[in-house]
Amino acid sequence: MKKKVILVIIDGLGDEYIPELRDTPLGFISTKLNTINKMAREGMCGLVNVISPGIPPSSDTAHFTIFGYDLSKEYTGRGYFEALGANIPIEEGDVALRFNLATVEKIGDLLYIRDRRAGRISGTQAEKLISDLQRAIDENDLPAELHHTLEHRGVLVIKGKEKLSRCISDVDPHETDVPVLQSEPFEEISKEDVDAALRTASIVNKITQLSFEVLDKHPINRERGEQGLPKANIILSRGAGIAIKLTPFNEKWGMNAAYVAGGPLYKGVAKAVGMKEIYVEGATGTVNTNLEGKIKGVIDAIDKGFDFVFLHIKGTDSLSHDKKPRLKAEFILKIDNVLHELLELKDIVIALTGDHSTSSRLGRHIGLPVPIVFYSDSTIRRNNLHRFNEMECAENGALGSIRGSDIMPILLDLSNRTMEYGLRPSPKKVMYAGAFGKPLRI
Repeated sequence: MKKKVILVIIDGLGDEYIPELRDTPLGFISTKLNTINKMAREGMCGLVNVISPGIPPSSDTAHFTIFGYDLSKEYTGRGYFEALGANIPIEEGDVALRFNLATVEKIGDLLYIRDRRAGRISGTQAEKLISDLQRAIDENDLPAELHHTLEHRGVLVIKGKEKLSRCISDVDPHETDVPVLQSEPFEEISKEDVDAALRTASIVNKITQLSFEVLDKHPINRERGEQGLPKANIILSRGAGIAIKLTPFNEKWGMNAAYVAGGPLYKGVAKAVGMKEIYVEGATGTVNTNLEGKIKGVIDAIDKGFDFVFLHIKGTDSLSHDKKPRLKAEFILKIDNVLHELLELKDIVIALTGDHSTSSRLGRHIGLPVPIVFYSDSTIRRNNLHRFNEMECAENGALGSIRGSDIMPILLDLSNRTMEYGLRPSPKKVMYAGAFGKPLRI
């Protein structure tokens, strides 16, 4: 019998050793994880190097890989996923970039970054700043649109009136206390693409400079300065991307797929591969998300007949970036407290992991592997471990070490959907059973 599949990705789940906890946040809290520990005892655990050992994945490249897509051939930049997830129109020829409202200090002729998230400025203030900056962009006749998404985040869409390119570098150096960068064409692009990349980079640089001129003296930022809050006085863009048509998830894996997520990026990657959204009231993509509602959304998707449901939970990663390891541990416990309902489902396979490790000491993604557990309501190879954390999965996991691209084939196999390697009853190159060619008629 074919089983249904649930993939739970707890964003930034893995971490490094945190001295104040004398462990990772997951290791620190793992003695209290009733549901996840049950999954680990009765399931199969291991470690995942999502991209490759030592390589810190971005969230989009991680999810793209875990869903079974090829970064070297099919990935065209994060900005497209951000736009798609936020329901922002992006047409062929447009280039989309994600951006942060950030805090910079002008020293000489350079802008030094002091806070890449402007204190996680509220949505209301962010919307007003972005709206006023859009007015200035229009007045300067720049072919671009700004869209606020969540907290300090947004999407910049450069309209393709002339040929554009996604092959441009970020103005965001992804660090603090260093200058804002100018966007430049990638060194490795072909000569015929250089002009388009130069044109696109020039537009990005003009918008970056204009954002500081407009926002630094904005009344909201004057007020924030008086209150001792970091100014949101620039936008830092990164991850230029273009629209792409991908092989739908159901064609690649033979499963009708749905997703439950709050953050625009994760919605965007899921939408790009053809998953259907299960809307959950209060699913915000923040630490204040509706966890109980998300679990009910997953169960609702299974009841509606979906074969595969992707559940994304963001708060762990946000707390890591904010360098709050103890709160990260407590949030993992909150997740554990709502997961038990999934284990009550019948004929189900569940995989629970992270998309990457995020250091709550450094506040950034790191290249250490993440723990993973595969659980089923019936027979599955079991571990000799009792707690789910990085070290237990490494030392006592039955699975060993895998890559992110291995997750979907393992789920296909555990759900009784896989085709023996070498068999080919279909012209399509697929791994799942049930894909056939045309019947022979006589």
